[in-house]
Amino acid sequence: MNYWQKSMVMNNKYLEVGDMTDQEGQTEEPQPSSREQEAPIEQIRQLKLRVEELEKQLATEREKATDYMNRALRAQAEISNVRKRLQQDLSLALKDTLKAVVYEQLAVLDSFDRAFTTLPKEFRHFSWVEGVAMIQAQLYGILHRAGITPIETDGKQFNPIEHEAVAYEDTTEYPEETVAAELQRGYKLHDQVLRPALVKIARKPQAVESGKESEKIGTTE
Repeated sequence: MNYWQKSMVMNNKYLEVGDMTDQEGQTEEPQPSSREQEAPIEQIRQLKLRVEELEKQLATEREKATDYMNRALRAQAEISNVRKRLQQDLSLALKDTLKAVVYEQLAVLDSFDRAFTTLPKEFRHFSWVEGVAMIQAQLYGILHRAGITPIETDGKQFNPIEHEAVAYEDTTEYPEETVAAELQRGYKLHDQVLRPALVKIARKPQAVESGKESEKIGTTE
C-alpha cells in the first residue's frame, strides 16, 4: 500500500470517528409520556365538574332565598291584614259603645225639648230658665263634638231612612209626601242614622180630592 492509499484510509477513519462523535454529542429531547399528557386534561375535567356542582348549589341557594323572601312578604302582608282587621273591629266596638252611651243621652235631650216646648212664655226671661238652656246647649255641644247631628225635617221630602212616619196631616201648606211636623227629633252619628225622626207626612185633603172627582164626573156626564 503506497502513501496515497494510506492517507485515504486514515481520512476515512477520521471521518467515521467524527460522525460517531457527532452522533453521540447530540442529546435526544425527552418525549412526554401518555400519563403526563392526560394529567392536564383530567384536571380540566375535574374543574369543570366542580364548577357545575357549584352552579347547582348556587341555583339551589337562590331558590331557597327566593322562597324565604316570598314567605317573609306573605307573613308581612298577613300581619298588615290582621292589624287592619283589629283596627276595624276596634273602631266598630268603639262606635257601638259610643252609640249605646249617646242613645241614652238622647232621652235627656228629648226631656229638654219637651220642657222648653211646654214652658209658658212669661217664664222664658227668668234666669233659671236661661241656666237650664245653657245646660241644654252644653249637652248639645258635647254630642256634636262626638259626631252627633240632628236630622233635618222641616219641609224635607220624606226619607224612610231618616224619617219615621207616625201620622199624616191633610194640608195644602206643604207638598205631598213632605214632612209637615216633627214629633220627635232624630239624630245621626256621622253619616249613620242613630235614631230616625218621628214625623207627620203631608197629604192632600180628602175634601179637595172628593171635589175634584165630583167635577170630573160632572164633566163626563
